[in-house]
Amino acid sequence: MGNRFHTDQNQGLQNAYGAWAASQDADRIIAIALSDPIHAMSAFFGCNHVGRIACMAVENLDDRFVLLSEPMEPTAIAPAEGKLTPFITFTSGSTNQPKAILRNPDSWIYSFYRNGIRPDDTVAVIGNLAHSLPHYAATEAMHIGANVLFCPKRLTGTPTVVYATPTQLRLVLNVFTTTRMAMIGGGHFTSTDRAHCARIFPNADLRIFYGTAETSFISIADENTPDGSVGRAYDGVEISVLNGEINVSTPMMAIGYLDKKKAFDHRVPFATGEVGEIGAQGNLYLQGRADRRVTIADKSVHLDAIEADLMAMDGITHAGVIALPDSARGLRAFAGVRGSNVDHPMLGGVLVLDDWPQLLSGKTDYVRLKQILKQAFA
Repeated sequence: MGNRFHTDQNQGLQNAYGAWAASQDADRIIAIALSDPIHAMSAFFGCNHVGRIACMAVENLDDRFVLLSEPMEPTAIAPAEGKLTPFITFTSGSTNQPKAILRNPDSWIYSFYRNGIRPDDTVAVIGNLAHSLPHYAATEAMHIGANVLFCPKRLTGTPTVVYATPTQLRLVLNVFTTTRMAMIGGGHFTSTDRAHCARIFPNADLRIFYGTAETSFISIADENTPDGSVGRAYDGVEISVLNGEINVSTPMMAIGYLDKKKAFDHRVPFATGEVGEIGAQGNLYLQGRADRRVTIADKSVHLDAIEADLMAMDGITHAGVIALPDSARGLRAFAGVRGSNVDHPMLGGVLVLDDWPQLLSGKTDYVRLKQILKQAFA
């Protein structure tokens, strides 16, 4: 059982969904589209038990997937255990169509016993299980035997551990004195965010992590991490910088993409697509994604750096920067913000938005933002 997900929670539901999954054509992938998160996670564990590849359903799945959308009644009859198989998660899709990623269970289980989650914890999971962070958090908690508190939109209840993105936590106004640890990742975490989290989680250890959907945890920061850094390498991870790009060797590496255009070789460092550097004390500093570095008026400009500048300004809760064609400069940068109207010397214009374009993951939907800014400034 060491490299397979397992839990004693909701065993009857797991039996029912596992038996249903085992009855489907062997070459189909189970896409779980159950609205009740307890049923969805029970189905995920049930599929793993019977050896069927499964995922939480997202939009625009092709005919390789069979949808599981009808809730089932629990049963005491346990289906036979199947061959250990991978499961699927998806990239965020903030700039393009989400990619399906194949993972072995042990690539997640590796970190389960390193994050400090205990069986007596109540772990709050914010957001939709189709996003890899809440899916991971729920799987970790259930695997360890902790209680899971599902929060579809905002944090509620009395959690001892919270998994969330910075964007999700900016919406939290209440104070949670029971929380002993907050695991925060999936977005830029500012000094303002740190002060806010210290207020809403007065008794919590704040652990800010950086990672990708393909690699899981890469680095983790704590109260001793210098400002501007995403921390030191996670346990067992090796970070290197090649031609300015961050590369990672990790036991949490995924198998590859479902479309098989790229499989990952664990002997070869994985290029994350992020630009950064490693400081003298081993702390990692990010500059942004390599594909978000553009040339404007013959100068190299990093759009993520401009976003960081905007997020550091008073009154800004969301910021997104896009490069649009310009007849004189080739490209020109424009921004959408939520909060105050601001200026920046590198921007051709700023649009204040009341309704922020956002994915289920809490990340900015750059495809939609580009459409909005193009309409406003073209």
